[in-house]
Amino acid sequence: MVFPNENEITNAFSVDFEDWFQCLEVIPISRWDNYEYRIEKNAHRMLDLLDEYNVRATFFILGYVAEKFPYLIKEIDRRGHVLGTHGYSHKQVYKQKPKEFAEELKRSIDIVSELTGQRIYGFRAPIFSIVSKSLWALDILLEQGLIYDSSIYPVLNYRYGIVSSKRFIHRLTTVSGNTIFEIPIATARYFNLNVPVGGGAYLRIIPYLVTRAGLKKINHKGQPIVFYVHPWEIDPDHPRIDLPFRISSTHYFNLKSTIKRLRKLFSDFKFAPIEKVFSKQLGLQ
Repeated sequence: MVFPNENEITNAFSVDFEDWFQCLEVIPISRWDNYEYRIEKNAHRMLDLLDEYNVRATFFILGYVAEKFPYLIKEIDRRGHVLGTHGYSHKQVYKQKPKEFAEELKRSIDIVSELTGQRIYGFRAPIFSIVSKSLWALDILLEQGLIYDSSIYPVLNYRYGIVSSKRFIHRLTTVSGNTIFEIPIATARYFNLNVPVGGGAYLRIIPYLVTRAGLKKINHKGQPIVFYVHPWEIDPDHPRIDLPFRISSTHYFNLKSTIKRLRKLFSDFKFAPIEKVFSKQLGLQ
């Protein structure tokens, strides 16, 4: 048997572009202006880190952020990154009605496209909130001209996940019988379980050597990694506020490790935007 050289595989790196308080579902959009915005500093810190390692990424942009900080979106585009949409308000998809979701999605796509001239191809739901009860959203993505989703996490989590979903890029049949590409975040298979190794809080919680081994296991099978991070995760000094333990225990955990671990990641693996890594499957060549 011939095994692929994992060092030659180009993997997909992505950034869910939002501020530190916008991902906290206990803080509604109506209260966002009560908190300190740190997205400007963290955006430049993230962009500089990616430049240092010559990594280009897909940035899933929160529409609200694009409206408030349009020059940041233009700067991301100027530095050669690809833009996707993260919705507008960071409200979980399964807490929205289809009409509300469609309106927010269109608003977010229009803002980013008008700022940069880029066509938006992909969507990542806030908190991976396309789950079994919100699969209706996939047809709305297609109606808005998107060609892929990266929201269905094949893991068990109290806020998200469809454990039975496929682990690698695939065509998914929607509720209406259409098809859309699904591009899941990386998981490694151990003891018949999908173990999340594709970034976010898992990068900070799981020892890096374990993460690295899981990612290499994926590459060794000839599959690209899909990895993600948030700008606020490289900011260990962002404000501490009183949160339910189920949220604070992961949100604030080991933030000081993020940049160090990203540096190791970029040294150990090759990365490019999702649209480049999967260009052949997506028909973007």
